[in-house]
Amino acid sequence: MLREKSFGVTILCLSLWARSLPAQTGTHKPSPGSTVVARSGGYQLTEQMLEQALQREQILAATDLFPSDATALRADLIAYFQKEPAKQTKAYESVAQWLQGLGLPGRRPSWLDLAIARYNEWQSYGDPQRFREFQSYPFGKMVLKYNPVLVNSGGMIVTKADVDCLFYSNALVAQAAGVAPSTDADEDQFVRNVASRFASMPTEQKEQLRQAELRLVSVNIVYTGTIKTRAAMIADIKRNVHSSADVWREARQVENDTNHDSKYWQSYLAEAWAGILQGQRFAMGLGLEGQAVRNAMKMSQLPMTFPNGQPIR
Repeated sequence: MLREKSFGVTILCLSLWARSLPAQTGTHKPSPGSTVVARSGGYQLTEQMLEQALQREQILAATDLFPSDATALRADLIAYFQKEPAKQTKAYESVAQWLQGLGLPGRRPSWLDLAIARYNEWQSYGDPQRFREFQSYPFGKMVLKYNPVLVNSGGMIVTKADVDCLFYSNALVAQAAGVAPSTDADEDQFVRNVASRFASMPTEQKEQLRQAELRLVSVNIVYTGTIKTRAAMIADIKRNVHSSADVWREARQVENDTNHDSKYWQSYLAEAWAGILQGQRFAMGLGLEGQAVRNAMKMSQLPMTFPNGQPIR
């Protein structure tokens, strides 16, 4: 079996949990029914603003916070608001806009949505000044407690969650090949050494590491969303993996082959569209026409973006 990773489970939980949060304000004035928690300098901090901050916290941390940590963070956020209300109000407005970019609260973000948002946000902290500010505030300190930055080099950020995704991808390939997966000790050793090794890595390996979640998402979409393409993927893995020593190389190749311009992704699209067309023909055979057929097309599971976040035209 695949090594159990709380990371992947948490991502799916977050995408379900996100839709139940209150509506966003986008301003320091409380919305109707939003309880005011603190006032300072003519500004107001509301429960809604705190809930949005905690939601963004958990998305970047890639996990739920322990209740005690959520309580402590809440207290720290209130204290910071009282010391610098204007600056913090502006920060809360940015949080609301960031969440709105994920479509919240109107729709449930997919794992791909969350992965792209996380990747873009983390890479923005490759700017040294921005990262220093991030890690000096309670919000950043708590994120880093759960999802520490392992590499911050040359404008590139690699977090613990990225490494988890890399090893999860390895485990999937090992399972498909029927060979022994890497162990927790293997990942722990990688985590200890990655910072010192990163500068000497080829550029391609650096990119594979910092984009590990995006690459895993594309593999997951194809692996779980197809029958024929998954069978072809597994057959390729079995042909190319003869021992555990082959897993790392093959996992990176599988990720490459599920990129939007590569063979598995193209096969996935073809298989998905074939299923939709078959469903359309079935609907027409039952006498369902016009809007019913269009609704069936809209309800399809085809993604609207490639795994790299670019829209499908």
